[in-house]
Amino acid sequence: MMKKILAMAALCLWFAGAQAQEQDKLTELMSEREQLVLEYQFYNQQNSNFWGKKSKKDLLSIIETLKKIINTDSELIGAIKEASIRKVAESTVEIQREGKITVQDQRIVSAQIAELQGQIKTLQSNIKKRERVIKDLEVQVAESSELRYGKDKVITVLAGASFVLLLYAVFLQVRLNRSTTKVRKKKAAK
Repeated sequence: MMKKILAMAALCLWFAGAQAQEQDKLTELMSEREQLVLEYQFYNQQNSNFWGKKSKKDLLSIIETLKKIINTDSELIGAIKEASIRKVAESTVEIQREGKITVQDQRIVSAQIAELQGQIKTLQSNIKKRERVIKDLEVQVAESSELRYGKDKVITVLAGASFVLLLYAVFLQVRLNRSTTKVRKKKAAK
């Protein structure tokens, strides 16, 4: 990652330096052309001939100056073409880099989405397992509740029977006591 950042920084600095050199070259060529145009105007205004017209030397100077202007214009056109080609290349490289970054981002996002979908499936299966466990526990609670209710019924019936037997035993004891008192009274009366 750090190597990529350093490479990008070096590339940016190189492009910045190349653009500065381009601008310097274009500026230099433009100023040279302006000087040549001024020189052409100077020679074009010269009338050094005996009759007040341009001499052969003036015409040759004008022609030489025009040739220099044409050469400078050719250099300017070449520099502008070079700059435009460089800009097209830079924009192409930038577009390709952005395309690669976009593809990488899409891959990362796709991987994250797939990972999250896997986690969702895992969580859903865990939820289903828990629901099954909860249902099993609910069934066990219901069964134990029914068993307890059944035991409670038996206990209630047995308690009722015990109570009835207790009442019957008390009733018999009372009856026995009455009959023994009657027998004693009869024995005592006799």
